[in-house]
Amino acid sequence: MSVYSAEHHRKKEAITFHSNRLTSSLALIISGLVLASTGPAQPSGGREITSSQRKPSIPDDAPQFATGYETSECSASPANEISWMAFNNTSPLPDASPWAMSVYYENVGDTSDRYARVIDDPTTTEPNKVLHYWLKNATIDTGYQQHTKGRIQSGFPDELVDAVEVYATQRVFIPEDMGLLVEYPPDADPWWIGVIIETLWSGAAWQGHPNASRITLNIYPQGGQLHLELICRSSSDSRVFWDQFNPDYTLPLGEWLTIETGYKMGDATTGRMVVVITEESTGQRHVIFDVTNWTYDPIADDPDGTGPVPLTHWNPQKLYTSDNVVDFIRDSGGVLQVYFDDFAFSDHWPTDWPSQPKPTPPPKIERIRQRAD
Repeated sequence: MSVYSAEHHRKKEAITFHSNRLTSSLALIISGLVLASTGPAQPSGGREITSSQRKPSIPDDAPQFATGYETSECSASPANEISWMAFNNTSPLPDASPWAMSVYYENVGDTSDRYARVIDDPTTTEPNKVLHYWLKNATIDTGYQQHTKGRIQSGFPDELVDAVEVYATQRVFIPEDMGLLVEYPPDADPWWIGVIIETLWSGAAWQGHPNASRITLNIYPQGGQLHLELICRSSSDSRVFWDQFNPDYTLPLGEWLTIETGYKMGDATTGRMVVVITEESTGQRHVIFDVTNWTYDPIADDPDGTGPVPLTHWNPQKLYTSDNVVDFIRDSGGVLQVYFDDFAFSDHWPTDWPSQPKPTPPPKIERIRQRAD
């Protein structure tokens, strides 16, 4: 399942976002909170991505979508619905389009199991609202043995169009409860001992795309600490195109982090994925990942493939994991939860960001893990 549930329905509207460099634009086919109930999307037969529309330039520092999760910027559905809340676009651009980002749970549940809420920032006495994800019980069937999973994620209804380059920034606060995961017993059930906090999809397997793939940003415990992993893999089988695990950076807990994500569609020599974290307590900036490699399934470039596959769907705020993780943290006295604030994105990277390109180092994978995305 995905945020783009066929149970939801409203008339689609095409909205185009443009780059200040007059290159490929980023468009969204949107439907407010929900999308039309239609058949699988047909993959493009062409081998090149072209812009839907050309428009005048915009400033480098002006995001095409922004939200601070303030009360005036959002509207809620009943708490137990599959899709819960929409966040309106507060971009300062004069022609910013009024489409919304929504929060999705996958199944109809109960707020005693999970919820997403806009609340007062618990880390300050200053007036500020933040988005709070809280996951206490994993109630979604996985179809794998007797395991269940839990999901809270944001997304944009229907499909991104011409999204060949994206830059995003947001503030993230991970409470110390997450640190309980490092105590997970080594002899316990090893299935999916990690937490996914962002997913970028290139083609949707649930819509029948023949070369669908995804890139996920994951939190994993190792050596008594939490670390980050970035992995690109097929959505239809078990093929992993590349897997980067950073054992040198320990994920800080209990403080606000500014996380920047950069994506550029490309092959083994032109594709880019970058993750940069700035710790607000110290101002220290860390390039966690700077990967030059495939961002889509390489077989898409075969003569009978679809051609290059850009970013089509995106979950920029995500809390998705197994019953093993949710249950262990809960039974250890905590709750799996994350706070988000000040999310914005554009269809071009800032000038000179993040730094000079560097080649992808050999993967630092020290263990074999079972995962589900």
